[in-house]
Amino acid sequence: MDKRSLWIGIGTGMIIGAVLLQLATVGQNALSDSSLETDPAAANLTKEELELAAKSMDLKLVGSEDELYTEAEWVQKKKQESSEMQGETAAAPEKAEDTSDPEAPTEPQQPASSGNESPNNVSEPKAAEPSSPNTPQKAAVTFRVRSGNSLAIVAGNLEKAGIVDDAQAFIKAGKAERINTKIQVGTYALEKGESFESIIAKITKEPSS
Repeated sequence: MDKRSLWIGIGTGMIIGAVLLQLATVGQNALSDSSLETDPAAANLTKEELELAAKSMDLKLVGSEDELYTEAEWVQKKKQESSEMQGETAAAPEKAEDTSDPEAPTEPQQPASSGNESPNNVSEPKAAEPSSPNTPQKAAVTFRVRSGNSLAIVAGNLEKAGIVDDAQAFIKAGKAERINTKIQVGTYALEKGESFESIIAKITKEPSS
């Protein structure tokens, strides 16, 4: 290949490259101009038609006055609205009504007495208060403990004298206090219905007489 053919090939390639570059620039400008132009048919659509078209493409039509949020802002807004609603629900308790003191009733007017009748002052008799009955004193009984009397014999004699109602119960109480060997011989002043504790305390001590 000679130099002339080489130079012809290089020149031809440069010319073709310049032409392709020019065509690419023209096409890009044409696309930019077409994207800026507004379709007259779309501009004449009503709001309802736009909403239907957006719904068919699974989109939502948003007005210029509507606020747009990111996902994080939307979650924060919902939390704030929820807290505000809870605060409004917990309303302050109503103030209790003022309970003022009721007015005192007016005194009723007494009927006017006629001139011919004179009021009679009649004093009501007072009922005498009944006097409280005196508590009857328990009957005193002289009780004698003889030498050799066991707890069972003493309990039987107490029941016969009417001092205790149940000899077995007295024997049980005496065994609990262990008075079998503590019973003292002598004469004692006891009362009918006297408690077991009092009787046991008396018969385990030497009598005064």
